[in-house]
Amino acid sequence: MEKSASFPGLFGCGCVEGAAGEWLRPGDGAIVRELFERSGLRLGAKVLDVGCGAGESLAWLERHGYSGIGVDRDERTLAIAASRVKSALFHGDGARLPFASACLDAILSECSLSQMADRRAALGEWWRVLRPGGRLLLADVDWPSDDGRDGLAEDIERAGFAILVDEDRSDVFAGFVARFIFHYGSLDPLWGERGCATADRRPRYRLFVAERIAEPSGISRP
Repeated sequence: MEKSASFPGLFGCGCVEGAAGEWLRPGDGAIVRELFERSGLRLGAKVLDVGCGAGESLAWLERHGYSGIGVDRDERTLAIAASRVKSALFHGDGARLPFASACLDAILSECSLSQMADRRAALGEWWRVLRPGGRLLLADVDWPSDDGRDGLAEDIERAGFAILVDEDRSDVFAGFVARFIFHYGSLDPLWGERGCATADRRPRYRLFVAERIAEPSGISRP
């Protein structure tokens, strides 16, 4: 799967509000902590949060000794983030980054890659700005393919990453969905034109930690 479907909705926008006015996120921030605990990154590492939204993860990075940078294409969420964090913020497309090659230690992507028009192009751009050995920290939904192949893992490897952690954490996503329905009444506002999942096409919520290797491998799984 090279291109991601475009389906305007609240998923991935960074401003999904809960019943108490808080921002709803799968795992409520615990997923970010888990990704960093398993990343092997040193304190002070320069981390780009792609699709930083209202700055929840950037605030966590600042509290825990990392150097955060945020990029988002939504000016409203960036304004909210600017009022909450000291991190440098950029308005733009996460698949076309205004950074030099090999300048970052890690990229954090929470529910952003699935919103990219071209997943492979985005992963290629992330490979470009990461230094060799840099980490890709990814948490996102993954819709099973019709042919049964693991297209997401394949695309990550093809882009030049060695996968260190690959876990299905759909249990975490189930709690997010329940809270979303409680506040919005249904899943329709979440998925937009894509609609709700069917019994045999339920999205999985997956965690990846991957290392940027010297050159894209171009490998393809059978």
